[in-house]
Amino acid sequence: MLPSVLQSSYKTYKEDTNTIATWLATKAKQCGYSADLLDRNGLSNSSKATQAPKRLKGKARKKAQDASKGTTSSSEASAGTNNVEPPTYTIKVKEFISLADYIVGSSKPLVKVPAALIKVLDRAIKLRKECGSAVGKSGKSDDGHAHFLGILEKTRELLKPRSPAETEEDRPAKPNADGKASEGKEQEDIANVFASLDIEEPSQEFLDAPDVKPAPQAPKEGQPKYEVEALQTREEEYLAAHCLLVDVQNIRHFLCALWRNYQDGMDLCAVSVTVNTAIDFVRTLEQDLVRRFPTKTDYESITTIFYIAQCLRRGQDPTHKQRQGDLFNMAVYDLAEDIMLPTCSILSSLQDVIQDGSVPQYKPGFLGFRDRRTHWHDKSPRDQVQDDRLLLMEAFPDLVLMSMITSRIPLAEDELMRGIRQMAPGKDIPLWLVFAVQCFLDAQHELKSGISKAHDQLQNHAKSVRASIDQNLKFHKKLRIVNWPKENDERFTEMMYVIDEWIVKDVVAEKWRKVSRHHSIPTVEPFVLLKQYPVMCGLFSFALKMRYQELQVAFINAWGSIMYTGQLYNAVRQEKIFEEKLLPSIWHDMELAVSLQGADKFFIGDTPKEMEDYLKRFLLSVGYSAALFANNRRKNTNAVSAKGPRQLTTLCAVGKLFAGRYCNNDAAVSWTTETIQPIIEAKYDDDSDAEETAQATSPPAEKDDSLASKPKKKAPSKAPKPKKLKQSSSGTLLRRPSRSTTSIPTTAFLLDLANALHAETVELNIDYLRIHRFGWTMLRRVHEACKPRLLETYGGGYLEREDQLPFVVGYIFMSASATAEIAGLLIKKKDGVETSNKLLMMAADAMGQMIGEEKGAEETKVLEEKMGVKIDFGEEPGFS
Repeated sequence: MLPSVLQSSYKTYKEDTNTIATWLATKAKQCGYSADLLDRNGLSNSSKATQAPKRLKGKARKKAQDASKGTTSSSEASAGTNNVEPPTYTIKVKEFISLADYIVGSSKPLVKVPAALIKVLDRAIKLRKECGSAVGKSGKSDDGHAHFLGILEKTRELLKPRSPAETEEDRPAKPNADGKASEGKEQEDIANVFASLDIEEPSQEFLDAPDVKPAPQAPKEGQPKYEVEALQTREEEYLAAHCLLVDVQNIRHFLCALWRNYQDGMDLCAVSVTVNTAIDFVRTLEQDLVRRFPTKTDYESITTIFYIAQCLRRGQDPTHKQRQGDLFNMAVYDLAEDIMLPTCSILSSLQDVIQDGSVPQYKPGFLGFRDRRTHWHDKSPRDQVQDDRLLLMEAFPDLVLMSMITSRIPLAEDELMRGIRQMAPGKDIPLWLVFAVQCFLDAQHELKSGISKAHDQLQNHAKSVRASIDQNLKFHKKLRIVNWPKENDERFTEMMYVIDEWIVKDVVAEKWRKVSRHHSIPTVEPFVLLKQYPVMCGLFSFALKMRYQELQVAFINAWGSIMYTGQLYNAVRQEKIFEEKLLPSIWHDMELAVSLQGADKFFIGDTPKEMEDYLKRFLLSVGYSAALFANNRRKNTNAVSAKGPRQLTTLCAVGKLFAGRYCNNDAAVSWTTETIQPIIEAKYDDDSDAEETAQATSPPAEKDDSLASKPKKKAPSKAPKPKKLKQSSSGTLLRRPSRSTTSIPTTAFLLDLANALHAETVELNIDYLRIHRFGWTMLRRVHEACKPRLLETYGGGYLEREDQLPFVVGYIFMSASATAEIAGLLIKKKDGVETSNKLLMMAADAMGQMIGEEKGAEETKVLEEKMGVKIDFGEEPGFS
């Protein structure tokens, strides 16, 4: 399901026409137009509506004006507020003229037409003109279309005397290179008329026209709604198909630009999730079209009329083929490529060879070999088609086999796999599946020889995760804790098994080797498919990272090594002991962890800076109640908090939205207003960086987004340079809102999604296990250094087992405070022991030595090398 805030082109067009109807009806009522004529059955069903309405006079006119302004009696108002559902009026298009004429003829009030309404009218007229031209040349009837266009043009003409002095339509045309005004461009191109849409909530803007004195607003539930009659004509079907194809083309251009940004440093997971989300959106757009027009059920039924109309518009025969073996008329290759006709033709031929329970086979070189020396964009149209044909024929058997495997894979599968699994001879091919295959090809076209980079990244990360888990299991071979019994380690071993069987090993090649025992099949090279399938590599990597993060956080919460060493590090920094002893003072990995998680997670509030507060925050974090420290607490106050020990949390607010889809292979992402908030509220820490990133990841700006006239080649968009990432105290990367959240174009939402996911790269990639092992080793060193003094202060019973090492932090804090003991947790100080910070000073010596060995920045360095960014902790690192 498409998020409700997203705007498709056809949806925008329908809202434009409804906006026109709403403004006309509302203003007509303000001018005295009889409200009785606006009944629930529509204006056209009234016997009076077909005639020019008579102007009301006297009390009748005032009553109509008061009704439109909401100044009815209290009894009438109270009765109106009981209606939850507002009345909905369906207005026929032909009524636009009578309403416009009535408004213009009114002098009290004198209504001025806002420029926004004229823009909406111009867009609707422009779109109708373009589609009318194409439909007319296709030989199909366009009477209904011409009628609608005539109504819109007449309405605009009637409103012109009350319109702003100069509108876009009235401005003189800009001269071309020859110094002459360009003519006939609208007849040559199909433009994306929605690119300049700048009315987020048009109905409100139109109703609040500047010339009308604001009137008391009636309750929302009492406001009437107006909508234009729904048309089910051939022309309307053509218009809807045209809008859908424009949307699909714009999304495709955006994704191509996104792959170019991946080449320049954008995160693979961010790109892959965005690409697959875009395919899902295209499927939803197609389903919306099918609901409106049930005859548009597949790619062929959606594109055929459009393709024929555009061919005839160019004077080309849509059935002509210049050479034997051509898939279509190569004279209109740019048009065919825009609507993905070559891809659909190839896919249709491949579908015919599918058989239940078997995998189609293709012998490499049977139809020739791809020319890899020449880039796809530099090839001739015919060679581009042949290259795509060979690429798909070589990859299709692997894709079919992969689709059989991914139905039970413990990682993730993309929409392409699901679509191929549904293919069968003679079955209709949906538009969204053609788009999914086109995305597979476009990634090849954009990444060129770097197509295998995604697989290398997947392998490297998987092996890094496996190595960290293996090292952790060895580290804890004899070190156990009640909170993490040995059985819990099975979750780590399961993850290692998934890495070994599904990432390190090529499951597709393994299947082919089994098939080759019974059939004569050439030896299959490992990872042939994944090396040219960056989306799947990115989704595998995303699923692995999300699962690993969840498992890591559960583990470090059980041991407490990061939280409690972080509290000890904070105390040493706040007391400036490192500086006094001239010791290395920056534990970069801990700074990073606190920055990501937020100080409130580590300290149960703001960062403590006083000796007594260090102990209080420690006790709160291990599960003691805040009521224990209240000045007026009761004697029998329960010391244990009902919340239990405080814990660090899994991060990646946007990534979590996709966890079910890619970690559990759920059917789809649940798109709700609440779930998309982390995406549409994304912020950047620097305005200039935000603008640079937005420009870099947006598709190249074009004056014409026409399906019929896209340039053959596009200059690659510039990717953002690696930049410093600053962390907020709440743990998320700092960003700024980019636009209103009431109405967002699909490509703009996808851009926000890609940027939001990319901003979570540090959160998604951090290896807490590495920081845990360092932190636990630090606790050992601290305990070893402080042990003599601890024995002097507390005696021999302060620590019984190594798994109690985090309590050493509490003992160090208590020794520097007036508190003598914490019942049930920390034993009592010996009598006569003075309050002193000597233990904290000794702990600082041990910590400084470890940090000085440069192991305290190991994880930060790994992330910086992996991500290609500089993690900036500010001019003065440390908690504040």
